[in-house]
Parts: sequence; structure tokens; C-alpha cells
Amino acid sequence: MKNEIKELFLHRELLKNLTAKDLKLKYKSSVLGFLWSFLNPILQLTVYSIIFTYIFRNNDIKNFTVFLASGLLPWIFFNTSIMSAVSSVNGNSNLVSKVYFPREIIPISTVLFNFTNFIISLGVLFIFLIMFKYISIYLLWLPILLALLILFTIGLSLILSSLNVRYRDIQHLIEVVFLPWMYLTPIIYPRTSAPEKLQNILLFNPMTSIIECIRNVTYYCKNPSFKELILFTIASILVFIIGFKVFKSREKTFAEEI
Repeated sequence: MKNEIKELFLHRELLKNLTAKDLKLKYKSSVLGFLWSFLNPILQLTVYSIIFTYIFRNNDIKNFTVFLASGLLPWIFFNTSIMSAVSSVNGNSNLVSKVYFPREIIPISTVLFNFTNFIISLGVLFIFLIMFKYISIYLLWLPILLALLILFTIGLSLILSSLNVRYRDIQHLIEVVFLPWMYLTPIIYPRTSAPEKLQNILLFNPMTSIIECIRNVTYYCKNPSFKELILFTIASILVFIIGFKVFKSREKTFAEEI
């Protein structure tokens, strides 16, 4: 594991260039450019806010838009990262088969590209935090929580992208799994609104822990739950290590299977 991290560090310029390339390609010939990183989350937040405030009348939650943004924006980053990373190795078949470099750079660069967009979209959340006076010292936890989220996302991306090289159904399966996964994560509702027995079961979902930790430091203006922080830290480290091991074990056959 140490050697893999060292090799990745030695190829950091390639990682940086691939991430920058993705950013340039996404906004190429786009009039608004990076403004789409603001507009997309705003549009999604607007739709969800209208549906759950005026149609389903979820009026028990004060400033529902802030509540929603604190959970939905991290989920969008996680969702889009996995969706794009799962087929990233297949999508760079020419690069994989002709040039030597640590192959894990490909899915990792995809995650970092999406994280760059996520950081920009966080500006939307901070606008709401300032407007509704949710700014507090507990926001200092946010960089740590986001680092854990990146770790977990990279680990899962490495697992799925390496498996998808041989089993192409993985990318289609992920599309099916993510919709129920979203609704089993307390994004549009607080976990406490679920039946008592289900509340503890929801904690087996790693995204529940990180969403609630982020929501604690942004919306509730308090420290993250120690139990949930420990659970997600363990999950992130384990998934990251397993991800690297699975990817490196599968990497040798990429040229033949791609």
C-alpha cells in the first residue's frame, strides 16, 4: 500500500493534468462555463424544495432549503463521482493499453474533477448559511468531513471501476442501486423521522453517517456525532484500502479485458 501511494505521488502531475483536462472538456464551448457548477445544484435544490415544502408539505423542518442543501450537495458529489468513475478505465482504453502509469490515477482524477465542481457548488450552501445565520465555529469540522468523504468515494470508485473492466454490467447495476440508496440516506428527511427500529439500521449505510455529520456542523450548528464520525472514519479507511488492493490485483488484466 505504501509503495502504491508513493508511486501515485510521483505521478501527481499526470493526476493534475487529467483532472484539468476533464474540467476543460466539460465546459468547452459553454457560454456560462463554471457557472453551471452553481446553477445545477440551485436547480435541483429548487425542485426538491418546491416538492417537499409545497406539495408534500414537509413544514416541520425549519428552513428546509438549508437542511436539504447540507445533505443533497454531498450526495450529488458522491453520486456523480461513482457514476462517472465506474466506466472511466474502459473510457480510457487507448491510454491504458499503450502507456505505463499507475492506472488508479484514472478513477481518482474523475473523483477529483467532481470534487472541484462540488467545492464550487458549496458556495450555494454557504450563501444559504449566511442568509439564514447558520455560520458557526463548528464549520471548522467541514474540511475533515469532506476529506473522509473523498477517501470513501475514491475507495469505492477503485473497486467498481476495476470490476467494470471485465463485468460491464456493473455500470448498469450502479444506476439501479443508487436511486434506492439515495432514499435510504437521510437527505430529504431527518433520520429521527424514521421508525425507531429503522433508525439504527440506517446507520449501516455509510452515507447516513457522513451526511448527518455534515448536517450537524452546517444546519444544526453543533459537533458531529462521535459515533457516526468513528463509523464513517473506519468505513472510509477500510473501503480505501480494499479499493486499492482490488484495483491493483485486477490491473494486470486490464489490457487484455478492455
